[in-house]
Amino acid sequence: MKRIITAEQVRTADQHTIANEPIASIDLMERAAKAFSKCFLSLIPSTCSIHVVCGTGNNGGDGLAVTRLLREKGYHVRCSLVNVSSNLSPDCQENLNRLITPPDLVSEADDLVIEEDVVVDALFGSGLNRSVTGLFAEIIEKINASKAKTVSIDMPSGLFSDQVDPSGAIVKADLTIAFQRPKLSFLIPESGMYVGEFQIADIGLDEAFIESLPSDYFLIEQSDIAAFLPIRKKFQHKGDFGRVQIFSGSFGKIGAAFLCGKAVLKAGAGLLTVHIPKCGYEIIQSTLPEAMVTVDDSDNQISSGEIFENTYALCVGPGLGTDPATVQWLELVLKQNHKRMVIDADALNILAAHPKLMDNVPQGSILTPHVGEFNRLFGPSTDGLGRIEKMRSVASDRNWVIVLKGAHTAVALPNGKVVFNTTGNSGMATAGSGDVLSGIITGLMSQGLKSEEAAMAGVYLHGMAGDLAEKSVGEMSLMASDLLHKLPESIINVRHASFI
Repeated sequence: MKRIITAEQVRTADQHTIANEPIASIDLMERAAKAFSKCFLSLIPSTCSIHVVCGTGNNGGDGLAVTRLLREKGYHVRCSLVNVSSNLSPDCQENLNRLITPPDLVSEADDLVIEEDVVVDALFGSGLNRSVTGLFAEIIEKINASKAKTVSIDMPSGLFSDQVDPSGAIVKADLTIAFQRPKLSFLIPESGMYVGEFQIADIGLDEAFIESLPSDYFLIEQSDIAAFLPIRKKFQHKGDFGRVQIFSGSFGKIGAAFLCGKAVLKAGAGLLTVHIPKCGYEIIQSTLPEAMVTVDDSDNQISSGEIFENTYALCVGPGLGTDPATVQWLELVLKQNHKRMVIDADALNILAAHPKLMDNVPQGSILTPHVGEFNRLFGPSTDGLGRIEKMRSVASDRNWVIVLKGAHTAVALPNGKVVFNTTGNSGMATAGSGDVLSGIITGLMSQGLKSEEAAMAGVYLHGMAGDLAEKSVGEMSLMASDLLHKLPESIINVRHASFI
């Protein structure tokens, strides 16, 4: 896992690299500009006209260097330098000196005219310590009002690295090319909305030093997931890959049981038993013949059903409903069962309505709420960062794993760490997607993965399946069943990358 570091730690890493590589700060800036330009070249055709808008600090210096490098590559680039009455940082001044064709000088907003295809935002970087107002706010408003696509250098100007504060003017980027690491604010809904898509440009900071810095936030990497996945031996049998029970479905929601159950099996579980109300028996038997089925005493909801002694992994919740009989059954199960569980959907809503039941949720269990379910469970937060802090606290106090679903799904671990997922797309915001995720996590857990490993691997593989499906059907047409079709390819991709 790669750790996410604060703006202050970024400055420390810069200084450490400068002192210990050693490298001059102007040369590190040049290296950053080259890394940005390389990424830019791969994404923006040279037929596009470019307008680089620079501030007076080091982010502006990056912009001036990028202007020079893109011109050398044949791009038509216009450059504007804003608020030239202020002193430029030394490295910004040096890159100004290196430009053959000087930038346009902008001392008021009307001086800035954007007619190009792409505007490169190089006003402020991660060192920003107050909201943007005045002239720079007016410049940002002009950038946002333009028809040009916007690409930000390192981070959108006006955005803070480590906090959510939308009070000032902030560039709304279509793409952000960040240096070395994304910022925590990229991964939080209220601030991440300004980032657009983001790419990471390696600028050669000392990785060993970065990994030595304290952090509670991390990014999941493919190599992590490859290390988690079990390796099958030739003479193993289905019993070696785990016995799973899922309690899912109610009248009108049997599809949730199918999606979750099929995901369990696609994720590699050896044996699956689906417990459903009577109304779902024929549906599950005909659509999921690989599963065994136990039938509830009730026709339309789950009100009975026992956990088998030899069950290794449990999933409760998809399509469950919140009928009073179901509530009574879940209360009994939680009091009697001590095996870790995956708890999703209506099981979470029952816990929210009956919070004392949370005291009986076994340690090591995995809760998979979306934002609405999380707020019902633990109360609303002022913003996404506050919500992350709250889930971190609950996971630590309760010894649970909490999977907060959404863009860059966050996984809170019992040790107080939070890891963010890097796969997935907005096409996955569709009915049944969460049922598939719960099934994947449960199927992985059944094969001996720790709860933390199963949760992280589950969200990564789920997101990768979504990315693969998006390539086939697009974001608008993506359905939960498409995730099931692409899950095997997702697992193969991860395994292939780690063969030797």
